[in-house]
Amino acid sequence: MDAARRRERETRLPGSGRHGGELLQTGLRVLHALLYRGWGRAGACDPGLAQLAQATALARSTVQAAIDRLEAAGILLRVRRGLVIGGRWAQVTNAYLFRAPKLWLPSDTGCRSASDSRDKNQGEIVFWEGDTSGQPPAWIAETLHRWGWEAPPAEPPGGAGEAYASASV
Repeated sequence: MDAARRRERETRLPGSGRHGGELLQTGLRVLHALLYRGWGRAGACDPGLAQLAQATALARSTVQAAIDRLEAAGILLRVRRGLVIGGRWAQVTNAYLFRAPKLWLPSDTGCRSASDSRDKNQGEIVFWEGDTSGQPPAWIAETLHRWGWEAPPAEPPGGAGEAYASASV
């Protein structure tokens, strides 16, 4: 949380007409709720939007926008989960993986919002800085396979797993 607060202060531009930096206060509230209230009994961070909205006293749409900003900043990775019920796919709660602060994406937003800077990378899938393959790392592909989403990766997961830590934010 300290690193996220520091990033919020560093990306704030006084006199720009904005009330905050890259994450805004709503982003910090949602991150706090994810880190300290979002862990389930199984040890996974997977609260629903309604649960996050209640914990932060924010609207669901505001929580969603805050999660988008946190993901754009490289602070967390949202893993969408669902079930096939009656031949149709139904959304279940997302799971969240947290990146260590030293591996967060550098801020390039200046006085723009995080959603504005995402527009310049449309059509290009980048999982982290320096990745040009457009494919998820092996450990994410293996996790998706265990959840029944994709075929298993060609090589066993490893190496990239240190990029995300359970709660080292």
